[in-house]
Amino acid sequence: MKNELISVIINVYNGEDYLKKCLDSIINQTYQNLEIIIVNDGSTDNTLKIINSYQDKRIKVITTKNQGLSLSRNVGIDAATGNYLYFVDVDDFIELDTIKYLYQLIKKHHQKIAIANYMNFYDYDFVVDKKKEEIEILDAQSLIENVLYMKGRYGTIWNKLFHKDLFKTIRFENRIVNDVVVIYKLYLEAGSAVFSNQIKYYYYNRCDSISGIRKPARTLDMYQASLERFDYLNQALGNFIANDIGILLMIYNIYLKDYSKIKKEYQKLNIKGEYQKHYQLKKVLKADIKFDDKIKLIIFRISPRLSKIITKLYLFIKK
Repeated sequence: MKNELISVIINVYNGEDYLKKCLDSIINQTYQNLEIIIVNDGSTDNTLKIINSYQDKRIKVITTKNQGLSLSRNVGIDAATGNYLYFVDVDDFIELDTIKYLYQLIKKHHQKIAIANYMNFYDYDFVVDKKKEEIEILDAQSLIENVLYMKGRYGTIWNKLFHKDLFKTIRFENRIVNDVVVIYKLYLEAGSAVFSNQIKYYYYNRCDSISGIRKPARTLDMYQASLERFDYLNQALGNFIANDIGILLMIYNIYLKDYSKIKKEYQKLNIKGEYQKHYQLKKVLKADIKFDDKIKLIIFRISPRLSKIITKLYLFIKK
């Protein structure tokens, strides 16, 4: 098998505490034909010093003024010369055979996207539970359904190997949320993807990360991006039940976690009215989501406040 060049893209802003662990896991990959593109997004700490300590000709450093994750990812894409792209967040790391494993999946199953499982971690002292390998080919609708139903990490750009051709007309947007507005377009463009249950990516669940901090502006951008996604998918897929359910789940989560922070905006934007617009009992009952989630959505339609009380009570009892 010819080993094609694969571009690994790392975007970093003040990542001195995590960069070495991340970079070591990439440099020591069993698949060696890599170009490692590090987009230094205006770091003011020791990030550049750490990068320069590595004597590896495969590393390409691009230093820019701070412009945010979305635009700095586009810089990495535009600079990539490999046939495939793999994104790694600077505070995460990967198994040493990750690139080789995903590349082999793509070639064996004739796909343009390969997805491996991931694991959240809160400190570096953890044990991985090995499972028997299970491989599945998912069509675009199934992939997008998983995104809309918030299953696994189908909605992220990391833990996936992409053929670069998929990015010919697709780029990240200059907004707070980024993966949300890109991933479903990539799935539609590819038509399908191969998924493996093997854990190859380790996601550092930091409470102070961009995604970990739930600021009002981020919540509202997520809401707007979800509405845009609905319209896009409605044009592409027509009457797709998961599309409506995705809006319901998103609004439910906004109310549950962020209502107190965006109360005025919630009322001004008539988010409750948007929920009612997409709610149909038949669709909720038919949706491929957990029974608990169906009950939550049904109760939310009756009373958002009651739904929140019941959810908190349920979680308390579950503990």
